[in-house]
Amino acid sequence: MRSPRHWKVWKQVADFIALWGLLLGGVFLLAGAEAVVIWSSGFRYEPDTQTRSVWFEDLSFQRSKRMAAAVVCLRQNALAEGVKSDVVLMDFVTRRTISLDASHLNPIAVALSPDASTVAVVGADATVRLITDVTPMSTARLMAEIETIDGAHVHHPIRLRFSPDGEKLAAISEHSVWVWSLSENRLLHEHRRRGNAKRSVQKVLAFTRDSQCIIAADSDGGISIRDLHSGKVLKRDLTDHHSLFDADLFQEDRLLAVASNGTPHEVSVYTFPVDQGKRAADESGGEARLWTQRVSDPVVALGGQGSWVATSVYRNDGHQILIRDIRTGRERCMFAGHESPIVGFASSGQTLYSWDSCGSICEWDIATKQRTYSFSMLQWVLDSLDPDRIRD
Repeated sequence: MRSPRHWKVWKQVADFIALWGLLLGGVFLLAGAEAVVIWSSGFRYEPDTQTRSVWFEDLSFQRSKRMAAAVVCLRQNALAEGVKSDVVLMDFVTRRTISLDASHLNPIAVALSPDASTVAVVGADATVRLITDVTPMSTARLMAEIETIDGAHVHHPIRLRFSPDGEKLAAISEHSVWVWSLSENRLLHEHRRRGNAKRSVQKVLAFTRDSQCIIAADSDGGISIRDLHSGKVLKRDLTDHHSLFDADLFQEDRLLAVASNGTPHEVSVYTFPVDQGKRAADESGGEARLWTQRVSDPVVALGGQGSWVATSVYRNDGHQILIRDIRTGRERCMFAGHESPIVGFASSGQTLYSWDSCGSICEWDIATKQRTYSFSMLQWVLDSLDPDRIRD
């Protein structure tokens, strides 16, 4: 026979369970009543679609036109599936930005032609395509057409480049470099990069001014000039860095700036005579280095007709742009305006353009040391999603 003390304990347990049962029952009752009201008025599920982040997967800048084509990636909240990408065309003269509605191509890399009329795109399927008649921007969506180059496929593209005459297109990946003739619609040149692909130089790709030679980096830190007709190496310089990321070339003064992605990040400036005869393919150009400085982000640009170089530094708890004299490396001025790491530079005369990992672009006047324009790709995307706004 149970003692009164045991009965008292069991009664307390039963009261506790009954209390929680009443509370849960009330919650379910209220939820059911609300569901009936919502259902009777037309049930509609509206998930949170707030945009979380926008960034530039790739950006190609055309100096003479002051225009850029970019692969813009958009990630929404956790309910969104994957990352969406599109090709966006930006005019920094008129301050206009439009989408080329190329999200169906799943773009990865882009290049803008010298006359800014054609955008080359490599999509997730590795096919190289040309979006033509993209300017004037007011009629781009109506007139643009997509063409392909016979047999042109690039897996894991790093950078695309048009030749100065607009007749050729080059691409670089971890292992190879390709050049296609656009007028003949065929592959003109292909070579494998020297060195270990794990130390891959990522963005060093350019043409000589006459469009007859390709300047590309090897995976061992070397930079080669090859004749596109014979395929022979005309010149090869080996820099002091084995983990290059970015580079810019000023051919008039034969200057080359390279940014290293090693530890620590560094920017070095070399003399690089691209038109100096045929030299031994294994000749090193390390002795022609002018200076080296540490930087916070491995990006670089030459500007001012070869008078200054733009680099990045992290100072005063912020991401800064540091302008240095190209010959001596001395600091000339510094700009603050980015809240996230800087991922790219481009120049046009005395104007510098910089973009960061959060999709913001700034325009700087080096002569007056002022920021003249800023653009938020995130805000533009949000405005584009608003049906009450016009998307341009």
